[in-house]
Amino acid sequence: MEGYFEQALKNLNHYWGFPGFRDQQDEVVNSVFNGKDTLVLFPTGGGKSLCYQVPATVFEGLTLVISPLVALMQDQVSQLNDRGISATFINSTLPRFEVEQRLVNARNGMYKLMYCAPERLSTTLFQAELENLNLEMIAIDEAHCISEWGHDFRPSYRQIRTSLAPISEHVRWLALTATATPEVKEDILKNLEFIDFNVISKPFRRPNLKWWVIHEENKRAKLKRSILKASKKGDGLMYGGTRRNCEDWARDISISGIKSEAYHAGVESEKRKAIQERWISGETPFVVATNAFGMGIDKPDCRFVIHEEMPYSIEAYYQEAGRAGRDGEESYPILFHKKSDYIRLETRIQENYPTWDEMNKVYLALNDELGLAVGSELTEMISYRNESIVKRSGLKKTIIRSSLKIMEQFDVLVSASDIPSRVQLQFTLSLDMIGKFKDKSSNPDKAEFLDKLVRLFGPNAFSNVVELETEIILKKLKISLNSLIKALNVLMQHDVVLVYSMYEGADLIRPLSPRTHQLPITKKEIEGYRNNLLKKLRMMNGYITTKNCREVYLLNYFGEVDAKPCGSCDNCTNQKLNSYIRPDEEDIQLLVEQLIELGNNAVQARINLEWNTEKMNSVLQYLISEEMINSVEGNPGHYQQLE
Repeated sequence: MEGYFEQALKNLNHYWGFPGFRDQQDEVVNSVFNGKDTLVLFPTGGGKSLCYQVPATVFEGLTLVISPLVALMQDQVSQLNDRGISATFINSTLPRFEVEQRLVNARNGMYKLMYCAPERLSTTLFQAELENLNLEMIAIDEAHCISEWGHDFRPSYRQIRTSLAPISEHVRWLALTATATPEVKEDILKNLEFIDFNVISKPFRRPNLKWWVIHEENKRAKLKRSILKASKKGDGLMYGGTRRNCEDWARDISISGIKSEAYHAGVESEKRKAIQERWISGETPFVVATNAFGMGIDKPDCRFVIHEEMPYSIEAYYQEAGRAGRDGEESYPILFHKKSDYIRLETRIQENYPTWDEMNKVYLALNDELGLAVGSELTEMISYRNESIVKRSGLKKTIIRSSLKIMEQFDVLVSASDIPSRVQLQFTLSLDMIGKFKDKSSNPDKAEFLDKLVRLFGPNAFSNVVELETEIILKKLKISLNSLIKALNVLMQHDVVLVYSMYEGADLIRPLSPRTHQLPITKKEIEGYRNNLLKKLRMMNGYITTKNCREVYLLNYFGEVDAKPCGSCDNCTNQKLNSYIRPDEEDIQLLVEQLIELGNNAVQARINLEWNTEKMNSVLQYLISEEMINSVEGNPGHYQQLE
């Protein structure tokens, strides 16, 4: 095992450029090499991915990574391939023939890592190949999905050990999560049947983060001031809720002089990647995003994360807010709140959460729309129209959207929204024959175009179908969509050097099991899931309304019961301020009026009011802490009013 660890250090430096592991990563890697079942509890930014990626490069066989997040597994596979590490993924967005080919490639030892969605493990296709794969390690990412008390419960996660039973005793097991309460931790260990195991955790406390909640009924004006103020400390991120809201805020903040961009699912995938890259590099200092942003994105010097709206759970908030200050420098997670937020979100859950009868109507309408009879099933994802389900079921769009989301949560179906247009292509001639074809071609433009296609789709396209997003192809080839279609048709129909298919962008869906007479989820399961959402929302509201240390509240939630007050969150800071006598309202009003009258001159205001220095400083300190005034830069002793 010692030789394994030495090789892991060499690979860490060779592939990632890191001279050594970060705190406790080495402990995890050693536990894996020693064959111990291992549960990793690292907070967001704690470096969980390397805990399985590095060992995977050392093992001779294959590491299977189970992940529920399609976008994240695709991003990680892309990053690994860019580093020269062979990796692939299998999920329900892929056509059957592509899944078959990737499993054959895995059997033949072509990959070091294979990412897989949990619902794929129980399929006939995967089970047929399972014992032929040279599996050495199972890494379960987002392991909190195992627990029905977790914030992203997935029933298919509870079947992982069962689905992998034929090889379960012969592989190493590693489970990882950033957000596990004590009851979730125990549920993970029990479900995965970990007996002789190690639990390796980092403290959830991050002393560089200054947790702050701002209670404000008129959020917009104060929020904008806070963004402009926080931007002086460095780059930042704001979770802005809806797509439209993100666009509005990005435009507004850009007009105020800080380059800002909006990130959401409505932005084309290549543009989203470009926005990420510009934010990470610092070219774009501020991004306003939906909660789709952030997974797998590492920007160490993010100085502040703002939530315009109250999140639905502490787990979600901790993950998102924790993107601030990953480099250990002082940073600010700030949450804006008004009294009606909790009632509004609670009402949204109650009103938009479907009943069993409503979900059953959606289930039946969806299957009718897909043309599925009882007992029949789909083998690939197909496009669907939400409007047709609305018409068939007679239900509101919000109920249908919620029903589909819950059905996906319970592994009744899988969906993929905003799938971009893509091209699947395979060359029918060998590389040598393609070369001869180009040499004989009397059309140099055609020869050049074919040469670019070969380089773009790569050597795999000579033996397999390779899929690329249409937008990427157009960008690389610098041609229009019509020109691309025309050129590909000539090469396929006239020259017969390739075959291709083009798929339009669409919302895709596929039921994961044959159609049944009614919804295959019980009323008890649906109500239990709703009650869990309401419980987590109440805990989130408790964080917002607590008068005690916010960091202590968070740490207690995650099971660290001996936490001491941080001394730097807004509650701790206010307690320090409140140790002084709170100024009278009359004194506050008098000072504000004097500052306005005297052109912000605090020295002259004190003389006019005949106050001593102690009283003057007390009232000034209160006005500053409440963000009613701030000091005038470059003009000591002057304070201006904030709008």
